[in-house]
Amino acid sequence: MVRRLLNWKARVSNWTRPAGGAAKGLFALLVVAMLASPAWAEHFDFDVTVTSAKDKTRSSADTYPPPQGRNPRPVCHAKVGERLVFQFFMSSNFPHDAIKGVTVRYFIVPIPKVGSPDVPNSGDDALVSGHFIMDFKPDTGKVGLRQVFHAAKPGVYLVRVQSENSDSDHEHFSALDLVVE
Repeated sequence: MVRRLLNWKARVSNWTRPAGGAAKGLFALLVVAMLASPAWAEHFDFDVTVTSAKDKTRSSADTYPPPQGRNPRPVCHAKVGERLVFQFFMSSNFPHDAIKGVTVRYFIVPIPKVGSPDVPNSGDDALVSGHFIMDFKPDTGKVGLRQVFHAAKPGVYLVRVQSENSDSDHEHFSALDLVVE
């Protein structure tokens, strides 16, 4: 028994710290976890699509600020007068409580150029616009819309779905650009 204890002590005293690779790996893992954590904390998920005769473009969630978001907007191409389909789904990812009285606003409005940082209001020149006011249940609240429309004039249009009054320090949205030639 004593001999076993002595061998154990010898093994412990000969122990050396692992090379720096293990510590660097752990540090890298912590950095990745910290950078990914904001994506887990978002309250809403978006799936926005615009479909033309030859193109289908999809956009997902982005955050405000900045007004134009952090990600570049995808671009959909269409012809004047052709049948276009605008569809979106917005669902709650917030697991704790219901988010009450959220305004879900959607619009398709003309903008000066592709990627324009300005977000115009949905006024009289909007091709499509509307809103819902609703309560989102935890993890299950969802709203969607499918609308067929036509663009009578060539130009660049902003397609945007956004949250308002979501009791968050930032609002959520999804957007894409529609180029009509």
